[in-house]
Amino acid sequence: KVTVPMSLSETRVRELISKRSGWIQSKLKEQSKQPIFKSKEYVSGETFPYLGKNYRLKVHEGIESSVKLKNGYLNVCVSNEDKGDATIKFMVEEWYKRHAQTRLTEKTERLAKVIGVTPSSIEVKSFKSRWGSCSSRGDISYNWKIILASHRIIDYVVVHELCHLIEHNHSAKYWKEVGKYIPDWKECRDRLKFNPHIF
Repeated sequence: KVTVPMSLSETRVRELISKRSGWIQSKLKEQSKQPIFKSKEYVSGETFPYLGKNYRLKVHEGIESSVKLKNGYLNVCVSNEDKGDATIKFMVEEWYKRHAQTRLTEKTERLAKVIGVTPSSIEVKSFKSRWGSCSSRGDISYNWKIILASHRIIDYVVVHELCHLIEHNHSAKYWKEVGKYIPDWKECRDRLKFNPHIF
């Protein structure tokens, strides 16, 4: 899909596409290598990532519903009345969100001291197309799904948002600030950008 100003002639548009054909081909090649994302069915045996490591889901029936990470498994205990894919999905996502709030708060507070900033608040939300945000008031929000990634990637997202408390933009000065704490920030950024489902 090509978006151009209405004032551009069709000839000029074709010239621009031709000029950028090498870049377009390389991006199409990159996308073709992406693994196809398969929706989870929330059944025993499926793999679920947490902090960069994979755990097998083990669903069993019990008196009280619960989700626990134990012996290398993500154990989901459901009562007979609660049995069903939708319930299991809800339970697993709520477990992720609780752990995301705890872990991301810990990381943010620790890294904020290193950087020398103080966020106004730390929250976990459901974002469709971003990993985090920092408001002009200093409120930091994270996409709970980042908890699926490795500590290195999570640290990058946390530092990314905290550095907005110093530079509320994406200028060269801002990226220099990020680079002080995450030297390989470009690699982390690209990994999140081009592989949104690998975690």
